[in-house]
Amino acid sequence: MARKKGRSASESAESRALVRAAFELARSLNVSKLLVQTDELRDIALVDLLRESEQLIWLIRGSIELPLAGRSSDVILHMPETRLTQMSQLKIALLLSVMNKQVDLDDSVICLSGVAGSERLDALLIANARRSFPWLRERNVEDIRSLFAPREVAQLIDIALRLAAEGREGKPVGTIFVLGGEEQLEPYLRQLVLNPLEGHPRRARSIHRPDFFETIREFAGLDGCFVVNARGVVQSAGTYLDVPTKRAKLRSGLGARHAAALSVTAVTGAIAIAISASSGTVTVFHEGRPILELERPALPSTA
Repeated sequence: MARKKGRSASESAESRALVRAAFELARSLNVSKLLVQTDELRDIALVDLLRESEQLIWLIRGSIELPLAGRSSDVILHMPETRLTQMSQLKIALLLSVMNKQVDLDDSVICLSGVAGSERLDALLIANARRSFPWLRERNVEDIRSLFAPREVAQLIDIALRLAAEGREGKPVGTIFVLGGEEQLEPYLRQLVLNPLEGHPRRARSIHRPDFFETIREFAGLDGCFVVNARGVVQSAGTYLDVPTKRAKLRSGLGARHAAALSVTAVTGAIAIAISASSGTVTVFHEGRPILELERPALPSTA
């Protein structure tokens, strides 16, 4: 496997030691899958040379091209470009791997990660989806995969993390994204202001359009939420969630915005993603409970 363009072939001592330890551990525990944070490797061939029959899931931020070394089982999983904490990166990687049918709920996987931008691996973790996500314990994997639109969920998480990290003038922007069926959500929606997105072409309102992010950033300052359909088209902004508040135990510091996000997912099959304006924490809700919490990413480097 060719090394990444512009990277030295010399790998750090920590990375070399962790990669060797990861494969030794995998074989001693009969673990067949490894998640590798590729951006923090200087020489990706190091991993490929030490493997035997293990499947590798390469975690990549941004649009780096990574040729696979003739291993048909290998997978490239594109991660949010924001500089997440190591645990947040691994949470997202594990969830997306399950949703994309690369990892089963009861699979144990070994994860290799490093601090974003450090170009070295410094952490090794054994993870299991059921252990890491308590809400998964009550479901089978096909139920979960039928509930989620992986591409849209991943993109909305990415957008939410960018708003949390960059926000306005370096401060997080608090808002909610609700992803779900229009008919199911309609009884619980009310416009606080005229819908600023009404009348614009669907393609211009797609969350997958890079140039649409600035529009989202501008409208995130409105009270209310963004409503997004299953195809990733934003239907409205400044939308009030008119839903009875469900009594639920929220973590200290989470208020009305998070209660509304939780409540709408309790009465519909929607997924809601809330950004805390005070801490920048991003929380994903489903079925009336928080299922994923991600710390505010680091601000982009100005160097």
